[in-house]
Amino acid sequence: MKSLAGKPVRILFVEDDVAHHALVNSWLKAEGYHIDAFKRGRDAHEFLSENWADLAILDWDLPGINGDKLLQKIRSRANSTMPVMFQTVHSAESDIVHILDAGADDYLVKPYDRQVLLARVRALLRRFAPMNLQGSKLLVDDHCSLDQHARSLTVDGAAHKLGTKEFDILWHLARHMGTVVLRQDLMSVVWGWDAAVQSRSVDMYVSRLRSNLKAAGIAWNVQSVYATGYRLTLKSDAKPQGEPEPEPEPGSSDRS
Repeated sequence: MKSLAGKPVRILFVEDDVAHHALVNSWLKAEGYHIDAFKRGRDAHEFLSENWADLAILDWDLPGINGDKLLQKIRSRANSTMPVMFQTVHSAESDIVHILDAGADDYLVKPYDRQVLLARVRALLRRFAPMNLQGSKLLVDDHCSLDQHARSLTVDGAAHKLGTKEFDILWHLARHMGTVVLRQDLMSVVWGWDAAVQSRSVDMYVSRLRSNLKAAGIAWNVQSVYATGYRLTLKSDAKPQGEPEPEPEPGSSDRS
């Protein structure tokens, strides 16, 4: 299965035409991608309330909730950088301009060739992958790096071992440094898409991670963002204007 930063590449695919839906779904699955496929915009809209994807391929003309509304849903999520590609029968220049201005990253006019679609998918995944990801290592800055194989944090040449869950949380937050990661996204990535995880368990591992970062002498701050999720920042970074105040951790201290 295709992977990105050690995780299966997950693609949201929404198409109401039954034949085209089956064809494109088979193309993507044959390439090793994990596909969450829907024929109705409403189903995809509900999916986006609880889940995430590395890439969305949407039809513009969907019954009920159309592609425009799905795009708004994706872009409304806290600093979402999920790339979105539209497939559409509309080929007029004004339609294409409208799609791109609405926030899409790419488009394909139907019908399209299998190889063209796959090339566009690869290009979007490359473009939105972290630029500082080198193999199993994530180079965060001049002093710190994460090694996914060793499950360790290196600070100024000194390696610090982390627990499995703490490392996975840090890896995901570091890949989205400075932006808010939704709590359900973090739970989905670290514990698995179908895992029944209690929010208190997430708080406990985040608390342990904070203690590990403090022990390593690293000036990072894992912020809890009220009713939303978490954000990893430098401790010297000011809170962006207009963003919610950090949410206090349940039970409050950094005890493990």
